[in-house]
Amino acid sequence: MGAIGDIVNSKPVESLVNFFAEIVGKPLVDGAGILYSDAVKAKRIANTLKLEEKYKLVKAGETQPTSLSFGYKLLEKASLEEDDDILTKWANLLSNATDKNYDNSMRKIFIDILDSLEPIDVKIFDDINKFCLSTANKYEAMVRYTQSDNMRKESLNVLFSLGLITYGVTVTPGIKIGSHSPTTFHGLEQFKVTELGQSFFKSVTR
Repeated sequence: MGAIGDIVNSKPVESLVNFFAEIVGKPLVDGAGILYSDAVKAKRIANTLKLEEKYKLVKAGETQPTSLSFGYKLLEKASLEEDDDILTKWANLLSNATDKNYDNSMRKIFIDILDSLEPIDVKIFDDINKFCLSTANKYEAMVRYTQSDNMRKESLNVLFSLGLITYGVTVTPGIKIGSHSPTTFHGLEQFKVTELGQSFFKSVTR
């Protein structure tokens, strides 16, 4: 029996196979003795091909390469993404990063932020930004998110922890306490999109 077969049939690996199956729903080794890492590589290739298709649909007319550190990191993270909507965001980020005429902020932290978001977080953040952009005051507008189930509350806390939104505070005009006007703290019941949040939203939108 070959080296791989000896490893596959050993007792420690048998336990590891069961552990992988419990955690990710797939065995470390299939019936043909193919290591799980091979299946992951195949899936990452398939995801990257999907990313390429989406990128081609939105890429700019004039492009330029990203830095190696930016491009490699983006492709590595995106290749693990299976949600189609988030993969679209990866394609948009890549398109903006390679757009020779893109004049907004493009930072490596945007890769980490996108990688940290669940599909519901992305949808809620999209809704928040679309609301702001539909108002006369744009991002000066205070946002009140009326759907307050636990899942959406968690999403708002995730967006806050990533620096995309910030607590809402209003100032009472016409009144002074010493040299300061009194303020009301709203927490995440009313909030605003941060400058980082605005730049991130632009970077993943085409």
